[in-house]
Amino acid sequence: MSGKKWILMFLATLALVLALYAGFNIVVDPFGVFGDRFLNWYSYDETNNPRVAKIAYLEKHAEEYDSYIIGSSSAASIDPKELDRYLDARFYNLFVYGCDTKDYRDMANYLFDHCEVKNLVLDIGINEATLYDTGEDKMTSKMHARASGKPIFQFYLEYAFADTRYAVEKLQSRKKDTELPQKFDVFDVGTGTYDKRLRDIEKIGDPDVYEAAHGGDFEVPSGGRKLSRIKECAETVAYIRDLCERHGARLIVIASPVYIGQWEMYTEETLREYKSAIAAETDYYDFSLTPISYDSRYFYDATHFRNAVGSMMLAEIFGNDDVWRPESFGNLVTKKNCGEYLDGLFSKTAETPRENYTTEVPVLLYHHFTDEPSSDMEVTPATFESHMAALAEAGFNAVTTKDMYDYVYRGLELPENPVLITIDDGYRSNYEIAWPILEKTGMKATIFAIGATVGNTEHYKDTDFPITPHFSFDEAREMIASGAVDIQSHTYDMHQWPAYETGDRIRSSVLPFEGESEKDFAAAVTEDTVRYAEISEREFGSPFIALAYPGGKYNDLAEVTVHEAGIPVTFSTKTNSRNILVKGLPQTLYALCRVTVPDYFTPEELIERMSNK
Repeated sequence: MSGKKWILMFLATLALVLALYAGFNIVVDPFGVFGDRFLNWYSYDETNNPRVAKIAYLEKHAEEYDSYIIGSSSAASIDPKELDRYLDARFYNLFVYGCDTKDYRDMANYLFDHCEVKNLVLDIGINEATLYDTGEDKMTSKMHARASGKPIFQFYLEYAFADTRYAVEKLQSRKKDTELPQKFDVFDVGTGTYDKRLRDIEKIGDPDVYEAAHGGDFEVPSGGRKLSRIKECAETVAYIRDLCERHGARLIVIASPVYIGQWEMYTEETLREYKSAIAAETDYYDFSLTPISYDSRYFYDATHFRNAVGSMMLAEIFGNDDVWRPESFGNLVTKKNCGEYLDGLFSKTAETPRENYTTEVPVLLYHHFTDEPSSDMEVTPATFESHMAALAEAGFNAVTTKDMYDYVYRGLELPENPVLITIDDGYRSNYEIAWPILEKTGMKATIFAIGATVGNTEHYKDTDFPITPHFSFDEAREMIASGAVDIQSHTYDMHQWPAYETGDRIRSSVLPFEGESEKDFAAAVTEDTVRYAEISEREFGSPFIALAYPGGKYNDLAEVTVHEAGIPVTFSTKTNSRNILVKGLPQTLYALCRVTVPDYFTPEELIERMSNK
């Protein structure tokens, strides 16, 4: 072979190798740069680099939005859908990793050059005054060229010839993908926010349990630090303010909530300087230091506040009194009032006693009432009456699930020594025995009835198998009308009795069948929830708000699915945590623990157990 042919063959082979290399990166597209046409997995792409992937996503979907949120990852807790309702808009959350305000400028420039922008929310925390223009050394931190203004062809070349390990990792992760977020796909694509469905079902009410699980997430460096980029941060705010004014867009600037440990990292002098510098450029809503700053349960970690806190912020800005937030939560800071505001901030903001916004609610569990108990789930009428009388005499006040909901969501107070009495399954003995005793003793109970067996007095559903009688809808309405009983869900038909069912797909709890896909399981849970909601609306005139898992069995996907279906309160049968409700934190109503009360519990033992909670 001649030297010339050899060179041509070598060059052709090299060109083929390079084409295959680039083609592999383009097809798999681990950063979404090229439109992710084949895998269409922007949640993964945005997790790798939101600066690049979100711009690439907007290149295809900009017509779906007319308003945007800019900020660091703490801004992920500002819900675009809530802003949509407040402002009649279509928001997308364009937050990025880190707090480099040069990125905020680039994002704002991109939006006004390429998108319709009616409203812009700029979220700035404390760390924004520590970083500016830190560079783009890694593929995972580069800004999209359409936002940074750098050569677009060079930008695409860099990602076409990126390390193929990024693409290989995406393919490997695809095989491990599930319905719920994992570390490689933490974004909700349509809104641009973090997918916090798993973080938002964890136990956070009991501070001992929460701090044992996440105490290390709130460790911060020692104090006495200064903020080195105040000038650049203020200039960025002014720059974005001017952009909005030129284009006729509404600008809302928010100083986001800060955990007390992070706040105390900096000197009062530098914090005053920072707050004053921002106020000199624009009015802003300051939520940085408020009563919630002292309680870690309002935060995911030292630098990220919870989604529920984001809802509280928006409620304060837009005057929505249906959402609870503490007094002195947020202030509109202007150039004129800044000095006076900061004097009050540093002299008056203090930790609120926890008893002012939290309360413990023990939950007791009964089932069937009979003269001859045969298990721990059955008690005699005499025992039940002695228990209720003892609770009343000891000063315990029975509450309902609606009372608990109103405490958490609206801040309505509960009586002293609250207790929730729950009764599962919906047996007729609840109507014939428990209800009269509740009225006699002045107590109340929530009955979790199984929708498919309401009114079954002789046979199990449509079979010939005998059944312990269950009360009817007419009887349920009688109990509800008395005010002594609240009817909620024990599922419509996910508490089946295997011995009386046919086939091999028997759903005795809110757990998936062996081999059942997550998608099918979630669909089954949703269908069951919707069906119970329909009968609740039809028979009782209102939707149900609470669900007790049959047998206390459920998994994370079930819990997420139930809450996505709009059910705010759930109950387990676990006893590993105290039921401490926290105003403003819906998670404290999730998977509440319950204590089964057997017939052998004396009134004295019950009160002792209750007193120790």
